[in-house]
Amino acid sequence: MSATADSSAPISVVSPFALEAVGLHAALGDAVRLGIVRELAAGEALNVQMLAARLKRDPDLISKHLRVLREAGAIQRVRPPDTDGRQQFHQLPPGTLRTLPDGTHEVDWQVALARFRR
Repeated sequence: MSATADSSAPISVVSPFALEAVGLHAALGDAVRLGIVRELAAGEALNVQMLAARLKRDPDLISKHLRVLREAGAIQRVRPPDTDGRQQFHQLPPGTLRTLPDGTHEVDWQVALARFRR
């Protein structure tokens, strides 16, 4: 009899955190999705129409990419206080945006990935 492992038993070689980080990385691997994150990194909550206009893309395409980014945890839906609630706005999750000394913003990816450890 051979001393090999039972091939029917599941073996986990990658932690759930690593799988989620890979999912986030894959979500950001598309040029349109990366453009969306860049626009949201300015710190303003934006809706589909705003993003479509800024990226010069069809709103349906932007909507599909927003879903991928939401599912990966890279962005979240928000309801800005000065809106009527009919449109969905998106922003980067709290704590993932860092303000630089010159007043610009950048994404703190260490914070973004650390969110998956919870």
